[in-house]
Amino acid sequence: MAASPIRVCHVFASTEGGLWVYEQLEALRRNHGCEVRVVLPPGGGSTVDRFERAGIPIHRFDFRIWGLVALLTLPLRVIQLALWMRRERVEIVQSHIIPSTFFARPAAWLADVPVRLTMVTSPYYLQAPSIRWVEALTARMETGIIPSCRLTADLYAEAGLPARLIQPILYYGPPAERFDPARARPEELRAELGLPGGTPLIGAVAVFYRRCGSGSFVPPEIRDKYIKGHTDLFDAMPAILAEFPGARLVMVGKGWGPHGAETEEELGGYVAAMGLSDRVVFAGWRSAASVYMDLDVSVQASLNENLGGTIESLLMARPTVATRVGGMPDAVVDGETGVLVEPGDPADLARGILELLRDPERARRLGEAGRAKMLAGFTLETTVPALAQLYRRQRDSAPGAWRLHVGLARLVLAALIGIPIFVRAMLVDLLMLNLVPRTLRGLSPASRPAHDPGRRSA
Repeated sequence: MAASPIRVCHVFASTEGGLWVYEQLEALRRNHGCEVRVVLPPGGGSTVDRFERAGIPIHRFDFRIWGLVALLTLPLRVIQLALWMRRERVEIVQSHIIPSTFFARPAAWLADVPVRLTMVTSPYYLQAPSIRWVEALTARMETGIIPSCRLTADLYAEAGLPARLIQPILYYGPPAERFDPARARPEELRAELGLPGGTPLIGAVAVFYRRCGSGSFVPPEIRDKYIKGHTDLFDAMPAILAEFPGARLVMVGKGWGPHGAETEEELGGYVAAMGLSDRVVFAGWRSAASVYMDLDVSVQASLNENLGGTIESLLMARPTVATRVGGMPDAVVDGETGVLVEPGDPADLARGILELLRDPERARRLGEAGRAKMLAGFTLETTVPALAQLYRRQRDSAPGAWRLHVGLARLVLAALIGIPIFVRAMLVDLLMLNLVPRTLRGLSPASRPAHDPGRRSA
């Protein structure tokens, strides 16, 4: 007798971005016979459109945290989500990004869902003091934590999470067919910009996030800084231009969120103040696969990151320079698949870029080795089968499902333990430390993933 379809629900607290959530669910449905659904916020957006076009059921949920009404109704909303999970007999709940996990984790635990997973989009959450302690305490509600880079796995182990809960690493990789240099057509940026053939092009494909906040909800190394390291890249350009005076830096991306236009203006002003306006090109959104083909060197200069755009860059066999942060060393192995440099160090960043510009043949070999490494374990084609296996293994070994007495007992326990945790998090970290405005600003890079190829950082 054929195994019954697994009822899978992913939870994602945004109506924009998160292409990987759709890619994972669609592949689970198409290739592994899963019965899938998704929990999204109210409203419209590109994420909603994708799921509606695919006919994947959407359950709308209010993920608001900030504001008096939101805080007062938060426990009730968690219970409502738990009741929906019980009613739908969901067998697998998997959350992405911290605002999703904040609700999905206690709801799935209260509902006694057999398999409860968080796929951790970034080490950011365990590097920010006011998020780390809550995550370390509540992660035990899950049946598994799925790290998406080695650093994240190590941070959970250091936080004392039992080894049985930390699952093998699975990367947020795209479908391999979408990033195939044999099929991509260059953007012809040199012709578009009126540059002669052979002009060295250095490119950074990443969202322009607002400058981070300075509170304890932000990792110390990125407070009051641009998380993607854009200004470090600008600061590296004079050293590069001294050796390659005709080079251009192409910034592929756009400002994110309500402050996106302001951030673009700030970065443009920074470039102008350096006298580099004729050497730095803000190219806006582009087809990532195509634009990579034009680049001599692809750069990810982030100060805090998961994989950033390294997977896409290497899938396109581009010579890649990345900072030694987060999960990027998983993909960019120094001297094997690319060049690693120190974060926040424009001189070292220039050194890495110049290494590849000086030796195009070595750069080509590194790019080809990078593509082979990505195809071997960093794409959707390797992530989704591993997810399906994890689902079935945990479902088959689960002690039970939707047990009423367990749910009621957990509700009482949540009231006794969860409320003090909630009060501590809200009153101490937010009100007593007066961090609310800066927190909202600082959380945006990690909690609202972008929809460009650098999205896998969020």
